[in-house]
Amino acid sequence: PRFFLIFGITLLSFTLWEMSQFTPDVDKWTLTRTGVLQGFGMGFLFVPVSTIAFSTLDPKYRTDASSLFNLTRNIGSSIGISIVIFMLKHSQQAMHADLSAVATPFNEGLRWPSAAQIWNMATAAGRMALDNEITRQASIIAYSNDYRLMMTVALLCIPLVFLLRRPKRAAAAPAAAMAD
Repeated sequence: PRFFLIFGITLLSFTLWEMSQFTPDVDKWTLTRTGVLQGFGMGFLFVPVSTIAFSTLDPKYRTDASSLFNLTRNIGSSIGISIVIFMLKHSQQAMHADLSAVATPFNEGLRWPSAAQIWNMATAAGRMALDNEITRQASIIAYSNDYRLMMTVALLCIPLVFLLRRPKRAAAAPAAAMAD
């Protein structure tokens, strides 16, 4: 299962890295391809984890263990989603502040005729259009940062795979099972 886990984590990390490169102009083919590859990566990740989790259990405990395993997985997913959303909003606000700091009437780029038509700092409509563009750019950067964070966390899980051991099976267990 180690090989499958490492393959799944690597595939998941690759797709997250690729998603960190997305722009609003990403095409449907790229979205579909990364989604399918990410699904394969998750399959190669969760099936071996489930197999490892239940391999040492007595069959009579597997029903209870399955409910506990799924509860733990759902709670972990909820915590992970909360952290990622928090990081997204925090990064979006920080990027908005950084980008807004250079959006002043003294910025030479905003004085170009093509930019001044849309983002005229002297009008309310121009300032709103500029704020909308800054918000859009801040969101793009924030999503990229989130995907990089998830990729880093996934890659940091690879060394944990090597802590997994094969379950020890008792030699007397089959004989005891046949006696019942």
